[in-house]
Amino acid sequence: MDVEKEVFDPIYSTDYAIFSISQRPADVKSLYFSEGEGFLNIWDERAGKSSISWMLHEDRINTIDFCSENTDIMATSSTDGTACIWDLRSIDADRPKSLKTISHKRAVHSAYFSPSGSSLATTSVDDTVGLLAGANFEDTSMIHHNNQTGRWISSFRAIWGWDDSYLFIGNMKRGIDVISTAMRRNFATLQSPVISAIPCRFDAHRYKIGMLAGATSGGQVYMWTTS
Repeated sequence: MDVEKEVFDPIYSTDYAIFSISQRPADVKSLYFSEGEGFLNIWDERAGKSSISWMLHEDRINTIDFCSENTDIMATSSTDGTACIWDLRSIDADRPKSLKTISHKRAVHSAYFSPSGSSLATTSVDDTVGLLAGANFEDTSMIHHNNQTGRWISSFRAIWGWDDSYLFIGNMKRGIDVISTAMRRNFATLQSPVISAIPCRFDAHRYKIGMLAGATSGGQVYMWTTS
């Protein structure tokens, strides 16, 4: 997108659906995106083409995220019921093998690294939020959360706040549940009478600590601040 010209330039077209897209930190010339049933492509802007295509999952990839501590480490979530951690330096094109595979009972709609990169949070339709920590992400906890949004509301995805302490995720009562990673449970709920729809997508302001934005399937965006 050219902001000054207010126009978009298409860079890639495919007959398959593109379910997620991400940019690796410190690599602004490449785009990582999922295509079709389980493929991850890397688009090289300098070459003007897709440079790499790996089949990493058996079903569509819903999110792609990179570890802030080591941007060679990538996490993917998939409708095949797994979230995986990969080392981009050692992926075998013929037989890709993940560093870590987290299995859920149903589709996994997100897998995001914490701000420090030392933890990973997953969100699944099996009504759990997974929390992985430890040197090799070996410490795994499954926290119960109602993730049944139905067909008309976008899936819930737990995001991190401004440190590794809390996760934010929508609920079906038009609120935002705050999960404490220390207590491994729902710590509080943010609610307001002005919210007229269920918030399901969130983003924490990178520089203004305490400012949280939430969007609904009905087209509204709400902002929360600490004061």
